[in-house]
Amino acid sequence: MNDTSPPIPEHLSPRQGELIMFENNRFLERMSRMRPTTVLAVYLPAIAAATYLCIAGGTGLFLTLGLVLAGVAFWTIFEYFFHRFFFHFNATTPLQHKILFTIHGVHHQYPNDKDRLVMPISVSIPLAILFGLLFVSTMGQKGWGFFAGFGIGYVSYDMIHYAVHHVQNSKLALFRRVKRHHMAHHYRDTRQGFGVSSYFWDRVFRT
Repeated sequence: MNDTSPPIPEHLSPRQGELIMFENNRFLERMSRMRPTTVLAVYLPAIAAATYLCIAGGTGLFLTLGLVLAGVAFWTIFEYFFHRFFFHFNATTPLQHKILFTIHGVHHQYPNDKDRLVMPISVSIPLAILFGLLFVSTMGQKGWGFFAGFGIGYVSYDMIHYAVHHVQNSKLALFRRVKRHHMAHHYRDTRQGFGVSSYFWDRVFRT
């Protein structure tokens, strides 16, 4: 990243405060907001259950641990590509710009809105079911271990994303580097720095 980066598009320019997205629909407005504690309450039991299913299905403890670690590693590259190509797809029509704003632009425009820093479970649960079915259908019972690691990666992503926006003056050097990396994505160039929980793939792909 460099100081000659092009300006942030207007629809993504950061502002203070928060936004009411669905003024005439209280239910949709509520579903567009989510606290990190809700993510933990939903996914930590699911991760534990998936780990148990993997072991109970005949997978040894050490192989299960390896599958979990592989799932975490897979999450990191999924996170990078999902953020880069889905959350920042190249919108060319008014409808596409509206979709882009709804799914991610609102976060860029109001980056410190504490209720829109983690993905709503109305979106993440269907995606989790889809990936769980995919992993189990391709790997059998071992897929549960891989899914548990993928879930750990996702929960870590949500918690780190919340922390980099709201934790100040951390003494952890690695956290400060992750925070600087993500803030540069928000305030310097939204076409760079797509990793949130890790900047490893940004270095690999030179973004």
